[in-house]
Amino acid sequence: MHDPRDIIDIPGVVAPPHTLRQPGAGGASGGPRGNPWLSVWFRCCHAYGRMYRNASRTAYEGACPRCGAHVRALIGREGTSRRMFEAG
Repeated sequence: MHDPRDIIDIPGVVAPPHTLRQPGAGGASGGPRGNPWLSVWFRCCHAYGRMYRNASRTAYEGACPRCGAHVRALIGREGTSRRMFEAG
């Protein structure tokens, strides 16, 4: 079922990023430096990419692999446990 909290907006296009749940918010462990990650469909360039958890564990951050548009998803208790997102 579609949940509007699952859309991560590219800054300057729609709204600020949404929040992810803190417990169990880690993703697959095969990323750089063993960081958890989230899958992202970048609608701007019709491409898949990843957001990796930052060092302070407060957000997942990434960029479109084609145009470099930055995305950020905050980590918090009231967020979602989804692993795939769309970036506007």
